[in-house]
Amino acid sequence: MQENRDLMELMEKMAGDNEAQNQYLRKQLFFTRIFAIACCVLVAAFMVVLLKLVPPVLQTMEMAVTAMDQATETLKQASETMEMVDDALVNIRSLFEEDGLVGQSSAALTQATEKISQMDIEELNRAIGDLGAVVEPLANFFEKFR
Repeated sequence: MQENRDLMELMEKMAGDNEAQNQYLRKQLFFTRIFAIACCVLVAAFMVVLLKLVPPVLQTMEMAVTAMDQATETLKQASETMEMVDDALVNIRSLFEEDGLVGQSSAALTQATEKISQMDIEELNRAIGDLGAVVEPLANFFEKFR
């Protein structure tokens, strides 16, 4: 009998432990469900944020790529323009070199000035006056035949 009582006490103790374990498992199940629902809510919120943010970000990235392409094209054009300016500066520099156009023009101008200064202006005026004196009687003569 003692054995039955001991066995009964042991069985009651096991039943109590089982009940406590079941209570603990119910609490664990409750918190696991709360955690699962919270995870689902977070995933849904994350998806909504992604759906709201990703298209504008992609559009902005596309605009940035377009702007970069335009900037690249502008830089190419600027580079070509700079090369043309560099060539023009080389040509201008050649104008001012010793044998360049400016030097040649300066030499020709100096020669022309020297020749003009060597001319006797008074003698030229006198020759023009003499020519006028000769031409005037001829003009009067031909005027009579008009």
